Amino acid sequence: MKLIKLLPLIFVLTFAKVNLNFQNLDINDFIRMVAKITDKNILITQPLVGKVNFVSVKPVSESEVYDILLSVLKSKGYTIIKDGNVLKVVRSSEAIKEAPPLNSKFYEIQTAIIPLHNISARDAYTLVNYLVSRYGKIVLNIPKNLLIVTDYPKNIKLIKEIIAKIDNQKAKDVKFIHLKYTDAANIYGKIKDIANGIFDNKIYQYKIIADENSNTLIIVGEKRVVNKLYSIAKNLDIRPKPTNQITQVITLKNSDVTNVAKVLQNIIKVKFKKNPPSITAAKETNSLIIVGDLKQIQMLKMVISALDIPKQQVYVKAKILEISNSKASQIGAKFGIYAGSGENGLYTLSANLGGPAVAFNVADLGLAIPTLKQGIALGATLDLLETLGAAKKLSEPSILCINNTPSTIYVGKTVSVLTGKTTSTVTSESYTRQDIGLTLKITPRIDSDNKVSLKVESVIEDILPGSVVGLPTTSKREIKTTTIVNNGQSIIIGGLVKDNKDITIKKVPLLGDIPIIGAIFRHKEVNNDKTTLAIILTPYIIKKSSDLDKLRMTLSKLNALEKKFVKEYIKKHKITIKKPKKQITYDPANGYDYEER
Repeated sequence: MKLIKLLPLIFVLTFAKVNLNFQNLDINDFIRMVAKITDKNILITQPLVGKVNFVSVKPVSESEVYDILLSVLKSKGYTIIKDGNVLKVVRSSEAIKEAPPLNSKFYEIQTAIIPLHNISARDAYTLVNYLVSRYGKIVLNIPKNLLIVTDYPKNIKLIKEIIAKIDNQKAKDVKFIHLKYTDAANIYGKIKDIANGIFDNKIYQYKIIADENSNTLIIVGEKRVVNKLYSIAKNLDIRPKPTNQITQVITLKNSDVTNVAKVLQNIIKVKFKKNPPSITAAKETNSLIIVGDLKQIQMLKMVISALDIPKQQVYVKAKILEISNSKASQIGAKFGIYAGSGENGLYTLSANLGGPAVAFNVADLGLAIPTLKQGIALGATLDLLETLGAAKKLSEPSILCINNTPSTIYVGKTVSVLTGKTTSTVTSESYTRQDIGLTLKITPRIDSDNKVSLKVESVIEDILPGSVVGLPTTSKREIKTTTIVNNGQSIIIGGLVKDNKDITIKKVPLLGDIPIIGAIFRHKEVNNDKTTLAIILTPYIIKKSSDLDKLRMTLSKLNALEKKFVKEYIKKHKITIKKPKKQITYDPANGYDYEER
């Protein structure tokens, strides 16, 4: 009765077509309505849950009404299978077990048998298995080389189309091409690239095999494909032009064979596109083995001669100092030494020492360095600061660098850092070693006019005061700069400033040590100072190996001259060098720390 009351509201028969318009109609009622319209027996095995909404703009036929039902059921995870004269509503996941018919409606799950001719069932399954729906299934019949596909008709149609393209039934052929002038291994890649460009692998089946033993190409596939590739292979197997190939072995004296070989390979790609020469690098003997005609080898030998030249070097002398700013200022005001920080981390320092104290002929050093006089003045100034206690020399390393090649100097120490601790019956601690100090990375480049471009990267890591043993707190300061200096001219990298707080206690002997009242006989001086870590770099151009020995002799004489200069200067100005006194340095984290100054 409920269905009979709904029908007049839902559809009107007009020339075997109906108008459907309903909202929130129970899906079970919708199935009963379709059964009434199509005059079919539909069995609902279990109650379905859901509502159906449909608006018909124009009338639909009875068959279309049934298709709409199938579409609605599919969206709910159900389908209809035929069981004798009855249509049964089942879950899509169970439809496969119900043995779907071979021919069915568009939205009904059905079964199709796909015979294969030129491809195995396993290969076909691998290609199309991803196309089936979650309710579908593909069964392989290996003995008969069949695919049995159960799925919605739309998916089955797509699978058939793809297999039809792959499993074409065209006749196949095989040809053997015995090559006369070309190696099978060499021509194989070219033939394969050409074939991939001409023939679609999804449609045409072919295979190319290179038999190096018989120098034969074997082409298997469709007759049209085989004939085309056979013709191409014959055209590629031509007699080469006669060339007088010779072999030349060239041993390099000043360059690395691997680097030179890379340069030559790039030149060959551009210069010799046809019949290029071959180059092999023999690392054991640092030699190049070149195979080519006479003209090619002569051209490459000219390039090698231009590349294999003695490399210019730069000897970089470094001096690492810690300068007390307050003491340096006091000494500068008294003796005419001036210091200041410049741009890009460069620190300038000049001296007015009242004229040379010792007569010295620069030409006697044996090596012409244009900036030698300035170097003497700078070195003497630094030695004077060190002698007067305003500077402390931390290290004086040196390094010989190849032009345009990075070099590294490391000055520091290794400390133990606690990385883990295990406590059980026995406490076990694990440590790792960490480098703390100064790392200098220098890349020199010799420019024109006897100048040197220095790219300097300086990294300083230090342990902060108050750090716990095994768990140090470190600071890291980094400077990067690039500068151009004359041969033998010094640059000073500064700007690495650290605060120091010194407490000096002066007392009357014995009386100053008496508890409480001894404070009357003691005097405490607090000195806040800043120290600057200065790195002095001096590059010297080494054009040939013999220059290095001359330079070392020159630097030795220069060092002696600077010390003599300072000694005479101190004597001339009657400067008294005070001996270090015992003083107490105050560390806010650790309290008082006694040391000699």
